[in-house]
Amino acid sequence: MGLETHPSWYRDLPTLRTLILGSFPPHPSKRIYPFFYPNGRNRFWKILADIAGMPLEWTRKDPVKAVEERYAIMQKLETGVQNIGYEIERKGTSALDTDIRITKYHDILSIITTHPELTRILLPGYSAEHSTTRSFLKYIEQKGIRSSDIPPIKAEAAFKIYVNDREIECVILNSTSTAAKIRYEDLLEQFKHYLP
Repeated sequence: MGLETHPSWYRDLPTLRTLILGSFPPHPSKRIYPFFYPNGRNRFWKILADIAGMPLEWTRKDPVKAVEERYAIMQKLETGVQNIGYEIERKGTSALDTDIRITKYHDILSIITTHPELTRILLPGYSAEHSTTRSFLKYIEQKGIRSSDIPPIKAEAAFKIYVNDREIECVILNSTSTAAKIRYEDLLEQFKHYLP
């Protein structure tokens, strides 16, 4: 198992109403630009681009412009992106959540407290032990963040967390990975329901 630390990719937004969390980026050998969801096969940015009505033009042509293009989508949707894992152990070069183990978390609480306008957190991916949803549940327990009852873990199940007298809705979604056996149209409809 190789130890990896997350690159410094987080970019804050002036207004952040929704936060989408992931688990950890794929192995460096599978990244085509230096930003979140950098595997060209993952459907994450296509979904957000379709919702925002903005084309993705620079994915493979220019990594720097690809990042700016994605940041512009985030700004339009007032949606931040971060991964829960700060440090992981990975089996080989696998991108699967079943082959990583998160050993240290990012400071998600600081994003929540910095943005009082934040009302929703989206958690795509829930089946593996170190998936986004299961890792987030471990994180809030570790931080002593109060929550409503946690429902059975499945797509579109929701619960609330309470931070500084604020109530934040957390919604479990399907993973955008092509390993998830869900049609693109169904994924798009799922995300559309929770993004502006």
